Amino acid sequence: MPDPFDRAALLAAAAGRSAADRGGVRRLAARSAVAAVAGAAAAAIAVRYPLHPALLLAVLAAYAGALWRWPSLWIAVVPAALPAFDFGPWSGWTFIEEPDLLVLATSAVLALRAPPRRGDFRLRGIAGAAVALTVVATFVGIAFGLALPGPAGGTAIAELSPLNALRIAKALGAALALLPFLRRALDERDDALDWLAAGMTAGLVLVTAAAAAERAVFTGPFDFHTVYRIVGTFSSMHFGGGYIGVYIAMALPFLFVLPPWGRFAGAAVAVGVAIGALYTLVVTFARAAYASAVIASVVVALGAIHAARRRGEGLRAMALPLLLLAAVGAIAATAASDARFMVRRLDRTLPDLDVRLAEWRAGLALGDSSVRAALFGMGLGSYARIVLARRPGGRFPTNIALHRADGRSFLRVHAGLPLYLGQKVSVAPQSLYRVSATLRGRAPGSVLVVFLCEKLLLYSVNCEDVALGPAAPGQWQRVSGFIPSGSIGERSVFGLKRPVDLSLFVPERGTTLDIADVRFEDRAGRALVVNGDFADGLDHWLASDDDHAIWRIENQYLMTFFEGGALGLTAFLVLVAAAFAAALRAMRRGHRIAPALAAAIAAFLASSLFDCTTEVPRLGALFYLVAFAALALDARGTGSVTPAGRPGAAAARAKGSRPVPPQ
Repeated sequence: MPDPFDRAALLAAAAGRSAADRGGVRRLAARSAVAAVAGAAAAAIAVRYPLHPALLLAVLAAYAGALWRWPSLWIAVVPAALPAFDFGPWSGWTFIEEPDLLVLATSAVLALRAPPRRGDFRLRGIAGAAVALTVVATFVGIAFGLALPGPAGGTAIAELSPLNALRIAKALGAALALLPFLRRALDERDDALDWLAAGMTAGLVLVTAAAAAERAVFTGPFDFHTVYRIVGTFSSMHFGGGYIGVYIAMALPFLFVLPPWGRFAGAAVAVGVAIGALYTLVVTFARAAYASAVIASVVVALGAIHAARRRGEGLRAMALPLLLLAAVGAIAATAASDARFMVRRLDRTLPDLDVRLAEWRAGLALGDSSVRAALFGMGLGSYARIVLARRPGGRFPTNIALHRADGRSFLRVHAGLPLYLGQKVSVAPQSLYRVSATLRGRAPGSVLVVFLCEKLLLYSVNCEDVALGPAAPGQWQRVSGFIPSGSIGERSVFGLKRPVDLSLFVPERGTTLDIADVRFEDRAGRALVVNGDFADGLDHWLASDDDHAIWRIENQYLMTFFEGGALGLTAFLVLVAAAFAAALRAMRRGHRIAPALAAAIAAFLASSLFDCTTEVPRLGALFYLVAFAALALDARGTGSVTPAGRPGAAAARAKGSRPVPPQ
């Protein structure tokens, strides 16, 4: 303590306090700015949301209030919401998705309620280098992706827009925004990653429920013979991909981790959720998902046994991993062997692999042969644009662009491979409906076919249609026709009905058709289509297609090299290797969650052989969150944490921070 009569010491102490106060003010200002920007962005997006914006705002407000009370809640909510919070078939939104709002709300609340410390923003050693390299590669990919022009006349299809680079990159951005909060939670709570396991389990429950409902209304729950592959809550599959299977394989390992709230109850819940998840996995009919789930189950089972032994636990702790491992094999093998469609797919594995190899070679051949492309790629999110520009073999995707002229908003459809622009509508069976549109064709014979089908995303059943065509090319004309609903909407299972889709389709490849003021009316003249004048862009409308290979290379490693070059591929491999190694080190220290983290990463890597896994921002964000959890857990080490999950006073003093108050 300074001498009270030492004027110099008193002035120095006062100056130190003043500097500390100024630093505190700056930190508060920065935290407030982050909270204000993130909160305002979430509110602005919610107000613009096409489906019940007031309800969405209420949900976000309730979540923010709960998060303020329990700051660790996000570690469970975000992993549950990323796969399950998806209303794309009804909203039509693809650039921005519902979980984005939760990430923004989380950042806004925690910036004030539980702000990270300076050290929480960086990882040291190989982990830090891996994250830094990934960030650099992503920024380079964004720069080249934005620089590559889109279709002449613009596009309303996310995958054909230069902004697709930002859409894909937001997965890494979301995980990076949450990383410092995750590191702080790990420092303060021993059970922080138990919340992650709970969130992954909750996500599995929600996705399984959606898949079961879809199967119930379209095929029946135990019909394994009908050719129908579920999409569940993954509207990102509107252009194909096996993303629901990738997610199940990634999330399944977290069921092997016994929850801390009781062994018997935890085991019962884990087994019950596992049965539902395995059923969902089986009805994806995705061979790569089956293999990935088996790999993940073996990794987590062996890892859980090893970690239990390192903790000094007996055979009882190993019972659940072994039981679930047996369940994975038994249920998957039994169900798959009874599914004729799956048996045919398994029989065709080698011929289909030859087809896939040819597609991989053809996809890579579309890239430039320059040194720049080899080092840095063609640009993030650029593949579909390059296919559209270069039209290999005369095959190219249909483009839809939004225009406004003479006070009228309209769509300009440049027809390529089959693409359907659909909106969910409500119809009654055995009724007659009038559909009309204002059309302008560039050439004689331009036709718009309007389908009314029972359809969630990919498979159309029980369809009716009408063809509409302008008589004189080059002029706007109002045309109309009638569509009977027939038996559409009759099927009901426990009060659930098949969604009904009104789809617009231009069949003649190479033609251009302008479409405006689409109306779909019942006998009483009630309008059943929302945003038929396209004044709000493609709100409520979602495109789907019949030919998925034109949108991506179905291999994450090759796609990363194509779009990110050697830099992007190296960054991806270094990150996953660092994360997997970190999980293994944590496993050797006996961490209970570490085997699930390692297995989820293994499942993602295995799935990446036959899927472009980071193309879907929600799935990519979940992967990065799991990888960052492994890196953060390893960086934390053994720690010094009280049984309540909070650091003791000595540990807090050693870290230079004050103890966390009870929550």
